[in-house]
Amino acid sequence: MNTSIRLAILADVHGNFPALEAVLADARAQGVDGYVIAGDLVLGGPFPAETLTRLRTLDARVIQGNGETYFTRYDSGTAPAAWGTSAQWGPFQWSYARLDRDALDYLAALPEQVSVALPGATPVCVVHGSPGAVAVGILPDDPETKRKFAEARSTNNIGVEDALAKIAESVLVCGHTHIAWEYRNDGRLALNPGSVGAPIDGVLGAEYALLTWENDHWTADLRVVDYDVDALLAAYRDRGMLAKGGAMARALMRGAETGLNYPWFLVLHAFDLAAQAGIEHEGAVPDKIWERAAATFGW
Repeated sequence: MNTSIRLAILADVHGNFPALEAVLADARAQGVDGYVIAGDLVLGGPFPAETLTRLRTLDARVIQGNGETYFTRYDSGTAPAAWGTSAQWGPFQWSYARLDRDALDYLAALPEQVSVALPGATPVCVVHGSPGAVAVGILPDDPETKRKFAEARSTNNIGVEDALAKIAESVLVCGHTHIAWEYRNDGRLALNPGSVGAPIDGVLGAEYALLTWENDHWTADLRVVDYDVDALLAAYRDRGMLAKGGAMARALMRGAETGLNYPWFLVLHAFDLAAQAGIEHEGAVPDKIWERAAATFGW
């Protein structure tokens, strides 16, 4: 008998609870058999605790993203001191204050990489960034995807064939870059489902993928689901994240409105101003530079 399995592949939820709920509703309608969550669960949106609680109800295979490592490093006292004090890291400070001990311990215990092996199907390797590197993304070598990466100013990536060469499995799932793509070559499959909570290539909606095992091979379906963006934007204000997070929270909101990489654009602008002023920085730019960046940024 031919085995049929359908998995919902989610990545980069980033505390966007309305987007997550929309994706889960669509996944249920598609009759999924299980869930895989490829990291970056809570940091960035105004619903960190609620998002994590909901994800933990799914009995999913979950891994760490670089966002989870930020919480773990800060919680263990190994992060730069500026993460806890600087204006640039305001949304992180706000989110950390809303995660209890159980939540922080859960995030710290997540693996960075898993191999999902289901009965009757070939195993799937799941990473956040790339194999062995949680904060290094994967870039396929096709012109359209490369254009999206360039417009989003997404760097620090390796090629998809280099990534596949690092794993034994024939299927690789990744996240981190917030840009959805699918790649097939010589019987191997790699895919990024895009971002549930914060696409950066102009997509207005919540992205995820269906990974289906049928007729002895995996196929991918990249999906975009509408959600209530206005409810998300209101929550940034009503829940206090905008007041605490300042310019970075505003950039996160602008990203949700446009589907563009405004948070990273703002950070790069601040880095440029710091370099022009001859100011070195570790962990965050000085608040005076951050304030200048917010005032001169092309919102």
